[in-house]
Amino acid sequence: MAPHRILVDSGNYFSNNDNLGDRAIYQVIFRRLRHLWPDCQIHWITRNAALLKKDCPEVIALELTEERLPLPLIALGADTRNLITQASADCARIVSALMDCDMVMATGGGYFSDDFSGQSEVILQTLEAGIRLGKPAIILSCGFEPVSVRSLSQKMLGVFPLLSLVVCRESQQSPMVARSFGVPEQRLVVAADEAIELAFDLRPTVLGKSLGINVRQADYAGVDANTLSRLQEGLGSAISRLGAPLVAGVPISLAGPSDPDAIASLLHGIPGISYTSYPVATPQDVVQQIGTCRVVITGSYHAAVFALSQGVSVIALVASPHYRSKMQGLQAQFGAACHIVFLDREETATHLATAIQDAWHAAGTERQRLLQVTRQQVSVGRAAYERLAALVEDVPANPRDSATSELTGISTQAPMNKDTSELPVCLSPEEIEQFRTQGYAGPFTAFSPHEMEKFRTTVCERVLPTPTPYCPFGLRVRHLDSQAVHAMCSAPAIVERMASLYGPDLVLWNSNLFNKPPARPEQQEEYPWHQDHYNWNMEPILNISAWLAITPATLENGCVEIIPGSHRQIIPPAIDTDPAKSLRFGGIASDPAYVDETRKVSMVLEPGQFFLFNERLLHHSNPNRTTEHRLGLAVRVTVPIAKVSEPFPCVMLRGEDRMGFNRYIEAPLDEPDSHWLASLPPGHDYLFDRPIPGRGWHVRETEGPHHFAWTGLEPETWIDFRPVGVGDHLLRMEVVHLLTMAAVSELQMQVNGQAIAVHQEQVGDTLVLDARVPDAVLRSRADRVRVVLKGSPLVRPCDLNPESTDKRSLGLGIRRIALLPMDASGTKVEAEAANAKAPAPQPPTAWYRRLLG
Repeated sequence: MAPHRILVDSGNYFSNNDNLGDRAIYQVIFRRLRHLWPDCQIHWITRNAALLKKDCPEVIALELTEERLPLPLIALGADTRNLITQASADCARIVSALMDCDMVMATGGGYFSDDFSGQSEVILQTLEAGIRLGKPAIILSCGFEPVSVRSLSQKMLGVFPLLSLVVCRESQQSPMVARSFGVPEQRLVVAADEAIELAFDLRPTVLGKSLGINVRQADYAGVDANTLSRLQEGLGSAISRLGAPLVAGVPISLAGPSDPDAIASLLHGIPGISYTSYPVATPQDVVQQIGTCRVVITGSYHAAVFALSQGVSVIALVASPHYRSKMQGLQAQFGAACHIVFLDREETATHLATAIQDAWHAAGTERQRLLQVTRQQVSVGRAAYERLAALVEDVPANPRDSATSELTGISTQAPMNKDTSELPVCLSPEEIEQFRTQGYAGPFTAFSPHEMEKFRTTVCERVLPTPTPYCPFGLRVRHLDSQAVHAMCSAPAIVERMASLYGPDLVLWNSNLFNKPPARPEQQEEYPWHQDHYNWNMEPILNISAWLAITPATLENGCVEIIPGSHRQIIPPAIDTDPAKSLRFGGIASDPAYVDETRKVSMVLEPGQFFLFNERLLHHSNPNRTTEHRLGLAVRVTVPIAKVSEPFPCVMLRGEDRMGFNRYIEAPLDEPDSHWLASLPPGHDYLFDRPIPGRGWHVRETEGPHHFAWTGLEPETWIDFRPVGVGDHLLRMEVVHLLTMAAVSELQMQVNGQAIAVHQEQVGDTLVLDARVPDAVLRSRADRVRVVLKGSPLVRPCDLNPESTDKRSLGLGIRRIALLPMDASGTKVEAEAANAKAPAPQPPTAWYRRLLG
């Protein structure tokens, strides 16, 4: 039996760079393949055969001699005699290798991103060509980021569903992205970066004593000369606190960009540093240098990989979305020993100094845990390669051996995969016509139920419990701070269908999570018939929405119901809506006289299914008559000619904005709870003079020199504090507005989930609510103190005064919430100015006539 023939493409051909991280990956790939098939032939596309053979001396190098051109369209059953004359020499050699091989694979790396779209597209061309010839096509341990470059997105949509195996090097983001481009679940594996194995094998027996330094100065890293200058302050201060240890440079990219030059620029001029620059020429050199360190500070991904894999703690420097994605993936793998310091924060110098000191002191205890984690990841990585053997065994005899393979259609343009047009991501002419005449299309499928269960878990456990800085209503615009919500919004199955209707340039301007609870007698959660455009702040109003089911949407739990064709007229709004039907609706209902329910269609959906609809299509939902919440997501998309005047930014979903009317931010790379605790304000006396660290509050308001906010945006209102000192504390809340006394008398207050008794007294024009909180309650949560207010009846000013136009559901207007230490006798420790005690609280009309009139 002839030896197996494998074709490897990395897209990085060493034409202008020398990256020791990539070279380490290649070494491990080579030895793992040879472990599977000791006599296999490994053909490797490169531009620098001499450098490749330094690390993999037995590979057969396909050295490129010119700029890489698109490969010809390949198919079985055509004539190959004109191949050499019609294609370039490089293309002919690659195509010949493709026809000869038993498997084609792409090496691991972090190149599937907008920053390296050219490299990614070249690799996908090679994989696509192999697929056309019936060869298994594999992507080894890669990191995948959300993609907005249209040509790369199209190519991924065409190739990813056809891959035989995709290995993701981290579990946080990459699997989600790969699934969104159509990789089937059974062909998706999570395993570590191959370079981990090389570093682990070279680990020293004891922890080192040096401080390793790496910095990546490049556009894709977000680091320039000014960044290096700002870093010097925090770095110099931290190193001096450690007693000026030996500092070792640990470069990864030796050229294009040059880490040695960036390290020297960073360390030059910092007093008290004993910096030694050791020459490194191979991956083994830098791995061994890192092994002499106790802690490594790095802006390079593979310097972090080499350190953590040897039990060395890391301070990861992050200044770009690309590196944030990389370093957070490592943090998820290795835990707290991978500290992340963001370089775009005002307090960066302080955070860096603190992180270095903490890592330095904890390094000894972290080492064994890191080595155990690495040992497990090496085992998982090797197991992923075992799947390659089965793939080769399933392939029929190499068609090149029987001379039946042929090539046709030599092209000078990068071809779209012929299968792309067959993928269900674009609307058919009939579906486009249905959307035009009926105002909706679907249902379609974007995700599997298994994927939606993962999304549901993330949304319920990490998104909904955490406020967003972009909107006081916790169910809105979560695509701005949640990677999972953005991934659902940007699913190609949704986006490409929208593009069939609205063109190539699409703007994600809004999204809404609908977490419909089971109906209660006092709160039905019924959404009345309405058209979405009534309250939208955009000009012109031009929108397409997708309603995606995260959990099943059934008749019993109140699925969306629509009236086809109703988008062809603007329905007059009703004067008022009943808040008892839906506290969360908050919109304007359509006049019932214009609603013909005999024509309604119920959109029953399985998890992962969605439908598209126009902003003027009449729709509503009934109460949820089950015992489970119904969870869905509405994705709101417009085009660049529409000017959005909302207080939150947009995300460019597809294409580009040539108009400049709107402001944009990058898509999130993690979940909101990742940074929530660190963002809590210092101290324990909150005066509503800065963003509220909680949820369920209306927008903060100003009254003279003071600030306050109303509860009532949601049924439950809460606020988080940092952990407090030892001992009982007094929880004090100052109420400056309310509409009914029941808002106080029926108030239920909890601290860390435990009910506490509240005492009230009037102090001047303020109603003060005090509660003693035992130390045991405060200690029941180690990460925070959460104060919850609920049970208070919500009232609208317009219900008390018919002339009022304020339709908000309001509870209490609160000016201050504080946790104050108490001594053993129960007295507050800090002194307060004496306040004259007024009589018992008066009816609200005596206090707040201004609000009602």
